[in-house]
Amino acid sequence: MGKLVVRIALMLGLVIGTIPFTGGTAGAYQFGSPEFDRTWARTDLPVSAGQVNRTWMWGPSGHSAPFNEPYYDAPGGVRMVQYTDKSRMEDNSYRASAPWDVTNGRLAYELISGEMQVGDDQYVQRQPANVQIAGDAHPDSPTYQSFNQALDDIPVPVGLLLLDTIDRHGNTGVDFNLDHYDVRAAHYVAETDHSIASVFWDFMNSSGPVYENGQYADAPLFENPYFATGYPVTEAYWMYVPVGGQWKDVLAQCFERRCLTYTPGNPAGWQVEAGNIGQHYFRWRYGDAPPPPPSGATHDEVVYLQEVDFILEATEYSFELFLYLLENPTFTQQWWDDFDLVIAIWWGCHPYLEMLQPPEEYREFHELLLDAYYELAWAADDMHYGVYNNDPYWIEEGFLGLDFFLEMLEEAFDHFPGTPPGYAVPLEEPENRMERMLEPGIADDELRGSFARVRQ
Repeated sequence: MGKLVVRIALMLGLVIGTIPFTGGTAGAYQFGSPEFDRTWARTDLPVSAGQVNRTWMWGPSGHSAPFNEPYYDAPGGVRMVQYTDKSRMEDNSYRASAPWDVTNGRLAYELISGEMQVGDDQYVQRQPANVQIAGDAHPDSPTYQSFNQALDDIPVPVGLLLLDTIDRHGNTGVDFNLDHYDVRAAHYVAETDHSIASVFWDFMNSSGPVYENGQYADAPLFENPYFATGYPVTEAYWMYVPVGGQWKDVLAQCFERRCLTYTPGNPAGWQVEAGNIGQHYFRWRYGDAPPPPPSGATHDEVVYLQEVDFILEATEYSFELFLYLLENPTFTQQWWDDFDLVIAIWWGCHPYLEMLQPPEEYREFHELLLDAYYELAWAADDMHYGVYNNDPYWIEEGFLGLDFFLEMLEEAFDHFPGTPPGYAVPLEEPENRMERMLEPGIADDELRGSFARVRQ
């Protein structure tokens, strides 16, 4: 089992991939290369300039700044990417010419399957995204995770009406009242064994105003029908979701790169839309708009920092949960399960760190980090024994160990080589991260006392 997969055992499937998307655009960013700008302009400049009234294929601007993202098969192990509302642009010029010098990743498949692609054949297994695909925020709306169970559904024969439905839990059914929309399976794709809905196949092969070679012209919207979407990875399913405050039938089909939706009541040009998958994926992978790694970072450095980030993220999660348990000492079965989860994370961090191979300039930092997490494991032992045996002495020893761990963690970051780049959320200025860990009052004597009294 590779180290990128082993990481997930540490996270226990609970920390990453479950952040709900709240909508909104992080900011308007210029495109990072002429190739990115050319790709955007072909389909979306006519929309931006009012030359045509249709859905965006990328979005009005960049959703993120351009930055280097780890990719094992790119030169140096990183490639420049830039996220838009509806996709991700990737610099593929090292092995392809236009239009394939700019690709857009398999974001939809990654969100549905949880398989985050970090190379042509390298993946990191995460949790499928619990983020709804379309419509207003509502707890009953289907998410990418809902479609996970539909990846292997058999294809609808070409020509048949599409009447299949899907709900939030991934349950599928049939609603014959949907026949009046007259949407049918139009094209079978052998590569993925799925059929494309007629409304989406028409859209993928449609023509209209595009911007090429410095001028507007009527041409196919895509040079290749699959350029923007990739192959279908699910069948098309009807969802009943709120849109603009009104409950509507919306047909959704997920392809490798995007999920397309069809809302029959929308105005012409907006009945078929590409969802905001670029926003959804960015939040799933990185959280709240982190700064990118330095453009000159080596592949080993980027990968190492990303690994350390997961450790720190798990630590913060465990501390937050631990403090919540102290403040809410119900001692129900759920309380004990959560307590065991905290202890498991504290026990797991040190052996996981030992598996990492830090670049030479991070050796001293890494050794100090190992010392800190070794102390955390000892604190976990003491706390676990004290709580399960109702022993105030060992509970106090556990608290002292946690205090010592935080001091050692801060010392490790004092030896961080240079300014932490903030890659993938973590390694922000260490004092800020430490301040958040300490803020709830982990060393508060009154809180310790109340916990001990309740246990007695």
